Amino acid sequence: MKFLCLHGMGTNSQILESQFEAIRARLPPVWDFEFFDGENSTKPFADIGDAYPGPYLCYYADPTPAAVQSAVDTVLDVINTEGPYDAVLGFSNGAALAATVLAAAAERNPRDLPPFRAAVFFCSITPYRLDSGPLHLTFEGDTVVSASRGDVPAQKDEPYDLQKDPEAAGIVAELQGRKDIGWEVQPHWSKDFLLGYYPPLHGQRIHIPTVHVIGDEDRSYKEQGKRLVELCNPRARCVISHSGGHQFPRDAPTIAKVARAIEDMVNRAGLQVA
Repeated sequence: MKFLCLHGMGTNSQILESQFEAIRARLPPVWDFEFFDGENSTKPFADIGDAYPGPYLCYYADPTPAAVQSAVDTVLDVINTEGPYDAVLGFSNGAALAATVLAAAAERNPRDLPPFRAAVFFCSITPYRLDSGPLHLTFEGDTVVSASRGDVPAQKDEPYDLQKDPEAAGIVAELQGRKDIGWEVQPHWSKDFLLGYYPPLHGQRIHIPTVHVIGDEDRSYKEQGKRLVELCNPRARCVISHSGGHQFPRDAPTIAKVARAIEDMVNRAGLQVA
């Protein structure tokens, strides 16, 4: 049983290994967890710098088309060179990347076997549609002053409204949430971004067994984690909430519950438990 493990933004593979240790200790010791580092440097996430040494990394800094595609290609290269992997496990930025890889593969070749047969998502943020948008945003500091979509014709009588676009929901929140890692705000800047999946429009995209762990106090990203839940097969998913924020669960009952859910997920995927 072999997992590919993807860390969160502003951390690294060793930090993820430490964060996951309490759950891993309750799983079969013969399972193999391989922790893969992102290639981009960033600042440490909130409180991480005080608790763990660097380097502090991410798979993509901003969800631009080129950056996300490059991260997806890197994961596919790892699967080809170091895999195959039975399952993927990700936290936050890593969970979103794992979901993007799975959803993109399903859209590209729906009849092909998925790159993983099961997935565990901790505190996931928005997975992105590789062929979407782009969404062009212009900022003054951390405030959006103009927005437009490349795939939506401009209308003089009804200009594009970012706040009413469900596919854009979460992107600005994600960027602003990165203040927690010391996001350096420029006076004036603009970029093209990918759009996120919106379940009512895009339906289910991930059909393998999944486990979703979401913090009740994760004010920045809880709704994005719930959106990913809706993209997954309801007959093959398990959702677990905990009382914390954007972090792994820390209380023993929830840790045990997550471990049992992962074992059950492996069974449902028809994989070898021990």
